[in-house]
Amino acid sequence: MLDLALRSAMTLLEPVGFTWACLLVLTVLLIRKKEFRLAAVPAALAVLIWIIGATPVPGRLLASLERPWVGVKRADLPEVDVIVLLGGYSTPSREAVGGLHFNQSADRAVTALELVRLGKAKTLVIGGGALTVNGEAFAEADLFREILVARQLGGPEVISLGGCKNTRHEAEKVAKLAQERGWKRVLLVTSATHMKRAAAVFRTTTELEIVPAPSAFLTSVSIVSTDMFHLIPRSNGFGKMDGFLHEKIGWWVYRWRGLISDEAAVR
Repeated sequence: MLDLALRSAMTLLEPVGFTWACLLVLTVLLIRKKEFRLAAVPAALAVLIWIIGATPVPGRLLASLERPWVGVKRADLPEVDVIVLLGGYSTPSREAVGGLHFNQSADRAVTALELVRLGKAKTLVIGGGALTVNGEAFAEADLFREILVARQLGGPEVISLGGCKNTRHEAEKVAKLAQERGWKRVLLVTSATHMKRAAAVFRTTTELEIVPAPSAFLTSVSIVSTDMFHLIPRSNGFGKMDGFLHEKIGWWVYRWRGLISDEAAVR
């Protein structure tokens, strides 16, 4: 009982819990002053924060994007001309080994290396973003390629796409390489939540046969965990809600801009 009280107190000191508690206090104060209409605003915000931060709702929404890719066996995937690893699995870091800090999407990189180990392709292409800080340029793909080459972790050939602006930019660069090298079939490695949009963009932008190789599952459809209710909201649910909204909004923006064709959208 004491442990539960201490954990609850600690959660209330975290930003999400503290904000939620303040909204509850404000609601009570306004109700005591009989400012019922004003009280409805913080009350509604408190309910919204609780739903996102204390219930399984965000996880179930994100799981709806991952569920179509459950059960894909890497060993059963076909041999292809090239494995394409999309960026977003790391952030440049001056202090980290190899200059990269790997995030919760690092399974993308591990999956790509596993496909290389299984002999699915003789070439690995690496995508990723880039940024310049104080005149110093950092490209995720270049840094990861250096890590692989220095440690002999890649296949016979590892190609960096350099700095890419987005998934469409990665697809355009792969399309150009495919024309030069005669590639026909690709294993596309990205997060399960991102796979639908990424595969559709590649099918729209390139003439390649795209074989999805999903990775980086973040919900209980893969991770051994249970969706639980909590008394006090926490930050985890907001990360999952952000991932869900990012993909849903991204899909419709790409469709609106014509970056995903009608044919690719239904595949």
